[in-house]
Amino acid sequence: MILPLKRRKALTVDSKRMLLFGSPKCGKTTIVSGLDDCLIVDLERGSNYVDGMIVPINTFAEYADLIKSLKQAKIDNGGKNPYKFIAIDTLTALEELSLVLAKQLYMATSMGVNFKGSDVRTLANGAGYLYTRQAFMKMLKPFEEVCDNLIMIGHIKEKELNSGTESWTEKSINLTGKTKDILCAWSDTIGMVYREDNMTCIDFSPSDSLIVGSRQKHLIGKKIVVAESDKDNNLKVDWSTIYLEGKSIKNANPVKEIIDEK
Repeated sequence: MILPLKRRKALTVDSKRMLLFGSPKCGKTTIVSGLDDCLIVDLERGSNYVDGMIVPINTFAEYADLIKSLKQAKIDNGGKNPYKFIAIDTLTALEELSLVLAKQLYMATSMGVNFKGSDVRTLANGAGYLYTRQAFMKMLKPFEEVCDNLIMIGHIKEKELNSGTESWTEKSINLTGKTKDILCAWSDTIGMVYREDNMTCIDFSPSDSLIVGSRQKHLIGKKIVVAESDKDNNLKVDWSTIYLEGKSIKNANPVKEIIDEK
Protein backbone atom coordinates (compact mmCIF):
# COMPACT_ATOMS: atom_id res chain seq x y z
CA MET A 1 0.00 0.00 0.00
CA ILE A 2 1.27 3.47 -0.93
CA LEU A 3 0.65 5.89 1.92
CA PRO A 4 -0.60 9.42 1.04
CA LEU A 5 1.88 12.25 1.38
CA LYS A 6 -0.50 15.13 0.73
CA ARG A 7 -4.13 16.03 1.19
CA ARG A 8 -6.60 15.21 -1.57
CA LYS A 9 -9.80 17.04 -2.42
CA ALA A 10 -13.19 15.59 -1.57
CA LEU A 11 -14.25 12.90 -4.04
CA THR A 12 -17.93 13.81 -4.10
CA VAL A 13 -20.20 16.74 -3.35
CA ASP A 14 -23.66 15.19 -3.36
CA SER A 15 -25.16 12.83 -0.82
CA LYS A 16 -25.16 9.20 -1.98
CA ARG A 17 -27.53 8.17 0.81
CA MET A 18 -30.11 10.70 1.95
CA LEU A 19 -32.53 9.88 4.75
CA LEU A 20 -35.71 11.98 4.95
CA PHE A 21 -38.52 11.82 7.48
CA GLY A 22 -41.60 13.87 8.24
CA SER A 23 -45.22 13.92 9.33
CA PRO A 24 -47.89 12.26 7.16
CA LYS A 25 -48.98 14.32 4.14
CA CYS A 26 -46.19 16.87 4.53
CA GLY A 27 -45.06 16.34 0.91
CA LYS A 28 -42.28 13.74 1.12
CA THR A 29 -43.47 11.67 -1.85
CA THR A 30 -44.41 14.78 -3.83
CA ILE A 31 -40.95 16.34 -3.66
CA VAL A 32 -39.12 13.18 -4.75
CA SER A 33 -41.57 12.80 -7.64
CA GLY A 34 -40.24 16.15 -8.86
CA LEU A 35 -36.73 14.77 -9.33
CA ASP A 36 -35.69 13.94 -12.89
CA ASP A 37 -34.72 10.30 -13.51
CA CYS A 38 -36.04 9.13 -10.15
CA LEU A 39 -37.61 5.70 -9.58
CA ILE A 40 -40.03 5.69 -6.65
CA VAL A 41 -40.31 2.30 -4.96
CA ASP A 42 -43.78 2.60 -3.45
CA LEU A 43 -44.17 0.24 -0.48
CA GLU A 44 -47.20 1.98 1.06
CA ARG A 45 -49.37 2.88 -1.93
CA GLY A 46 -48.72 6.51 -1.21
CA SER A 47 -47.86 7.63 -4.72
CA ASN A 48 -51.25 7.36 -6.43
CA TYR A 49 -51.67 11.15 -6.54
CA VAL A 50 -48.29 12.10 -8.00
CA ASP A 51 -46.78 11.84 -11.46
CA GLY A 52 -43.54 9.91 -11.73
CA MET A 53 -41.71 6.68 -12.47
CA ILE A 54 -43.28 4.45 -9.84
CA VAL A 55 -43.13 0.75 -9.10
CA PRO A 56 -45.50 -0.59 -6.40
CA ILE A 57 -44.10 -3.33 -4.16
CA ASN A 58 -46.45 -5.28 -1.89
CA THR A 59 -44.69 -8.60 -1.29
CA PHE A 60 -41.20 -9.95 -0.72
CA ALA A 61 -41.42 -11.78 -4.06
CA GLU A 62 -42.12 -8.49 -5.86
CA TYR A 63 -39.17 -6.90 -4.06
CA ALA A 64 -36.86 -9.74 -5.17
CA ASP A 65 -38.09 -9.41 -8.75
CA LEU A 66 -37.46 -5.65 -8.69
CA ILE A 67 -33.86 -6.06 -7.49
CA LYS A 68 -33.27 -8.69 -10.19
CA SER A 69 -34.72 -6.38 -12.87
CA LEU A 70 -32.63 -3.40 -11.71
CA LYS A 71 -29.41 -5.42 -11.77
CA GLN A 72 -30.24 -6.75 -15.24
CA ALA A 73 -31.02 -3.23 -16.47
CA LYS A 74 -27.58 -2.11 -15.32
CA ILE A 75 -25.95 -4.99 -17.19
CA ASP A 76 -27.97 -4.21 -20.32
CA ASN A 77 -26.91 -0.56 -19.95
CA GLY A 78 -23.22 -1.40 -20.13
CA GLY A 79 -22.70 -1.10 -16.38
CA LYS A 80 -24.33 2.32 -16.10
CA ASN A 81 -26.96 2.75 -13.40
CA PRO A 82 -30.51 2.58 -14.81
CA TYR A 83 -31.61 5.54 -12.63
CA LYS A 84 -29.87 8.56 -11.18
CA PHE A 85 -32.17 8.53 -8.15
CA ILE A 86 -34.09 5.78 -6.39
CA ALA A 87 -36.49 6.76 -3.60
CA ILE A 88 -37.63 4.11 -1.09
CA ASP A 89 -41.10 5.08 0.16
CA THR A 90 -41.28 4.15 3.03
CA LEU A 91 -38.69 2.60 5.35
CA THR A 92 -41.40 1.60 7.81
CA ALA A 93 -43.00 -0.60 5.16
CA LEU A 94 -39.58 -1.96 4.12
CA GLU A 95 -38.91 -2.92 7.75
CA GLU A 96 -42.17 -4.88 7.84
CA LEU A 97 -41.40 -6.54 4.50
CA SER A 98 -37.94 -7.53 5.74
CA LEU A 99 -39.52 -9.84 8.34
CA VAL A 100 -39.73 -12.50 5.63
CA LEU A 101 -35.96 -12.38 5.15
CA ALA A 102 -35.37 -12.10 8.91
CA LYS A 103 -37.16 -15.42 9.41
CA GLN A 104 -35.06 -17.01 6.67
CA LEU A 105 -31.85 -15.73 8.29
CA TYR A 106 -32.87 -17.08 11.69
CA MET A 107 -33.92 -20.47 10.33
CA ALA A 108 -30.53 -20.77 8.64
CA THR A 109 -28.95 -20.93 12.11
CA SER A 110 -28.73 -24.01 14.35
CA MET A 111 -31.00 -22.32 16.90
CA GLY A 112 -33.70 -21.39 14.43
CA VAL A 113 -33.84 -24.41 12.17
CA ASN A 114 -37.07 -25.65 13.80
CA PHE A 115 -38.69 -22.20 14.19
CA LYS A 116 -42.43 -22.47 13.52
CA GLY A 117 -43.45 -18.87 14.06
CA SER A 118 -43.96 -16.15 11.45
CA ASP A 119 -42.29 -13.21 13.25
CA VAL A 120 -38.81 -13.44 14.81
CA ARG A 121 -39.63 -10.40 16.94
CA THR A 122 -41.50 -12.80 19.24
CA LEU A 123 -38.27 -14.57 20.23
CA ALA A 124 -37.39 -14.38 23.92
CA ASN A 125 -35.29 -11.50 25.25
CA GLY A 126 -35.51 -9.58 21.97
CA ALA A 127 -33.17 -12.04 20.24
CA GLY A 128 -35.08 -11.73 16.96
CA TYR A 129 -34.17 -8.08 16.47
CA LEU A 130 -30.65 -9.09 15.49
CA TYR A 131 -32.14 -10.75 12.41
CA THR A 132 -34.58 -7.94 11.63
CA ARG A 133 -31.67 -5.46 11.57
CA GLN A 134 -29.63 -7.71 9.31
CA ALA A 135 -32.58 -8.33 6.98
CA PHE A 136 -33.50 -4.66 6.74
CA MET A 137 -30.00 -3.59 5.67
CA LYS A 138 -29.66 -6.56 3.30
CA MET A 139 -32.83 -5.42 1.53
CA LEU A 140 -31.83 -1.76 1.46
CA LYS A 141 -28.21 -1.91 0.31
CA PRO A 142 -28.80 -3.45 -3.15
CA PHE A 143 -30.62 -0.28 -4.23
CA GLU A 144 -27.51 1.88 -3.92
CA GLU A 145 -25.71 -0.42 -6.35
CA VAL A 146 -28.14 0.51 -9.16
CA CYS A 147 -28.50 4.28 -8.72
CA ASP A 148 -26.29 7.31 -8.28
CA ASN A 149 -28.22 8.66 -5.29
CA LEU A 150 -30.44 6.76 -2.89
CA ILE A 151 -33.23 8.61 -1.05
CA MET A 152 -34.84 6.82 1.90
CA ILE A 153 -38.18 8.14 3.16
CA GLY A 154 -39.64 7.43 6.58
CA HIS A 155 -42.19 8.54 9.12
CA ILE A 156 -41.39 10.82 12.03
CA LYS A 157 -41.13 9.65 15.62
CA GLU A 158 -41.68 12.14 18.43
CA LYS A 159 -40.34 11.25 21.85
CA GLU A 160 -40.80 13.22 25.06
CA LEU A 161 -37.53 13.72 26.96
CA ASN A 162 -36.63 15.58 30.13
CA SER A 163 -33.50 16.45 32.06
CA GLY A 164 -35.20 17.03 35.39
CA THR A 165 -35.45 20.78 35.01
CA GLU A 166 -36.73 21.01 31.46
CA SER A 167 -38.49 18.85 28.89
CA TRP A 168 -38.55 18.76 25.11
CA THR A 169 -39.82 16.68 22.19
CA GLU A 170 -37.17 14.81 20.19
CA LYS A 171 -37.98 14.28 16.48
CA SER A 172 -36.29 11.50 14.51
CA ILE A 173 -36.89 8.72 12.00
CA ASN A 174 -39.45 6.14 13.16
CA LEU A 175 -37.60 2.83 13.08
CA THR A 176 -36.98 0.08 15.62
CA GLY A 177 -34.18 0.52 18.15
CA LYS A 178 -30.70 -0.18 16.79
CA THR A 179 -31.98 -0.30 13.20
CA LYS A 180 -32.40 3.46 13.41
CA ASP A 181 -28.88 3.93 14.78
CA ILE A 182 -27.33 1.75 12.06
CA LEU A 183 -29.26 3.49 9.29
CA CYS A 184 -28.45 6.99 10.55
CA ALA A 185 -24.74 6.12 10.72
CA TRP A 186 -24.91 4.66 7.18
CA SER A 187 -26.63 7.74 5.72
CA ASP A 188 -24.65 10.73 4.41
CA THR A 189 -27.45 13.20 5.06
CA ILE A 190 -30.53 13.21 7.32
CA GLY A 191 -33.27 15.80 6.96
CA MET A 192 -36.77 16.48 8.28
CA VAL A 193 -39.41 17.43 5.70
CA TYR A 194 -42.04 19.91 6.84
CA ARG A 195 -44.53 22.44 5.51
CA GLU A 196 -44.36 26.16 6.13
CA ASP A 197 -47.12 28.24 4.54
CA ASN A 198 -47.01 27.38 0.80
CA MET A 199 -43.52 25.85 0.98
CA THR A 200 -42.16 22.35 1.51
CA CYS A 201 -38.84 22.52 3.31
CA ILE A 202 -36.09 20.18 4.51
CA ASP A 203 -34.34 20.92 7.80
CA PHE A 204 -30.74 19.68 7.98
CA SER A 205 -29.92 21.69 11.12
CA PRO A 206 -29.43 19.41 14.15
CA SER A 207 -30.41 20.26 17.72
CA ASP A 208 -31.30 18.51 20.97
CA SER A 209 -34.85 18.14 19.65
CA LEU A 210 -34.08 17.23 16.03
CA ILE A 211 -31.94 14.25 14.93
CA VAL A 212 -30.72 15.43 11.52
CA GLY A 213 -27.41 16.44 9.93
CA SER A 214 -25.21 16.17 6.86
CA ARG A 215 -21.69 15.36 5.69
CA GLN A 216 -22.22 17.69 2.71
CA LYS A 217 -20.78 21.15 3.43
CA HIS A 218 -23.46 22.98 1.47
CA LEU A 219 -26.23 21.40 3.57
CA ILE A 220 -24.78 21.67 7.07
CA GLY A 221 -27.03 23.73 9.32
CA LYS A 222 -29.43 24.63 6.49
CA LYS A 223 -33.23 24.72 6.21
CA ILE A 224 -33.93 24.63 2.49
CA VAL A 225 -37.10 25.20 0.45
CA VAL A 226 -37.49 22.41 -2.14
CA ALA A 227 -41.04 23.10 -3.31
CA GLU A 228 -43.36 26.07 -3.46
CA SER A 229 -46.97 26.37 -4.60
CA ASP A 230 -48.75 29.38 -6.07
CA LYS A 231 -52.27 30.62 -5.32
CA ASP A 232 -53.71 28.01 -7.72
CA ASN A 233 -51.83 25.19 -5.92
CA ASN A 234 -49.44 24.67 -8.84
CA LEU A 235 -46.30 23.24 -7.29
CA LYS A 236 -42.74 23.96 -8.38
CA VAL A 237 -40.11 21.51 -7.11
CA ASP A 238 -36.43 22.46 -7.15
CA TRP A 239 -33.63 20.24 -5.80
CA SER A 240 -30.81 22.21 -7.41
CA THR A 241 -29.53 23.60 -4.12
CA ILE A 242 -29.32 20.10 -2.61
CA TYR A 243 -27.89 18.03 -5.47
CA LEU A 244 -25.02 19.93 -7.08
CA GLU A 245 -23.52 17.32 -9.38
CA GLY A 246 -22.35 18.85 -12.64
CA LYS A 247 -21.88 22.34 -11.23
CA SER A 248 -19.61 23.90 -8.66
CA ILE A 249 -21.02 25.13 -5.38
CA LYS A 250 -19.97 28.65 -6.38
CA ASN A 251 -22.11 28.49 -9.54
CA ALA A 252 -25.04 26.60 -8.05
CA ASN A 253 -28.44 28.25 -7.68
CA PRO A 254 -28.64 30.41 -4.56
CA VAL A 255 -29.94 28.45 -1.57
CA LYS A 256 -33.46 29.49 -0.67
CA GLU A 257 -33.20 29.05 3.05
CA ILE A 258 -35.73 29.42 5.85
CA ILE A 259 -34.48 31.68 8.63
CA ASP A 260 -36.03 31.13 12.05
CA GLU A 261 -37.64 34.22 13.52
CA LYS A 262 -36.24 34.91 16.98
